[in-house]
Amino acid sequence: MFSLFARSNAARSESKPVGRCLLIAAAAVIGPAAVAAGAGTQLELDNPGDPNFNQLLGINDAGVIVGYFGDGTVVPNNGYVLVPKNHYAVENFTQLPAGDKASQTQAIGINNLPLPEIVGFYTDSATSFTHGFLDADGVQYTIDDPAGLPPNVKAPAQNLLGINDSGTAVGFWTDNNGHEHGFVVAINAQTHQPSRFIEVSPASFPGAIATQVSGINDRQQICGFWTDSGNNNHGFFGQVGERLTTFNVNIGGMVATGTTPFGCNNHGEVVGSFTDKGGAVHGFTYAEGRFRQFDATGSSQAAAFGVSGTLINGVNDAGDIVGFFSDGTKVNGFARYDGGT
Repeated sequence: MFSLFARSNAARSESKPVGRCLLIAAAAVIGPAAVAAGAGTQLELDNPGDPNFNQLLGINDAGVIVGYFGDGTVVPNNGYVLVPKNHYAVENFTQLPAGDKASQTQAIGINNLPLPEIVGFYTDSATSFTHGFLDADGVQYTIDDPAGLPPNVKAPAQNLLGINDSGTAVGFWTDNNGHEHGFVVAINAQTHQPSRFIEVSPASFPGAIATQVSGINDRQQICGFWTDSGNNNHGFFGQVGERLTTFNVNIGGMVATGTTPFGCNNHGEVVGSFTDKGGAVHGFTYAEGRFRQFDATGSSQAAAFGVSGTLINGVNDAGDIVGFFSDGTKVNGFARYDGGT
């Protein structure tokens, strides 16, 4: 269904960054060693800011991870950067444009530039509206799709979920009926502002009421999912601006009732979660023409903070994955370094 291909060499030429230099320097020294030490094993990684709720959402080729702690109710969402096992950045992605103050943040996608760019969202403390952000050189820039802003939408809720090395990001905005609309956005390397939006609307898929674009690779191929009227998700994959292929996880002839891709890499590998016919939630990987189920060690179908089972949210070009799982009491972040999915 998907094709495998060589890694792209496309990247933007930028001046030497001056932002989170200490953390990235640590990644250069610690990242590969951590990957090697963890080969074939799972690391459970919970930020001490809230050991009861962590989600790891993206990982780059240097092993740098982005995610957040805090369930958003008891403890606010706090986005962070991590070099395993315990090198956490103090950054909470609140260096926002003048006049903005964030009450919550999530760091979701990360690329492979010398100082990686990071995308996610923040909640404006004055309005409670959520906005996509780009973190470049340690400064946050608001990135919102105009289609999802007033007067079209009364209460904006936008999110950036992934970014590739050429500065193309993906995400979604939410309409007045609470339905998501996926989009792709090209970001100018000098101004860090959007230059072009491409909509991946529900109209792209027969029977869809919502869409999210959750990942993009350096070949300008995207993955994500659309939601039908029964609230079941279906995966998609394909080239930006072209027809996208719908798919559902199929393992041993058993087709998932819900398929939710969250990330894809330069080899056409796709990761996410699926719901089986019994209603259980599992992680999945797609590689070499095959779907595989993945359940994190210690995961439980008993819900904690609204999360059950295992969800894989990010994958790098080595096939290392990150995500989160419920153990029945709390939500734990995990990384799996096994050199392939």
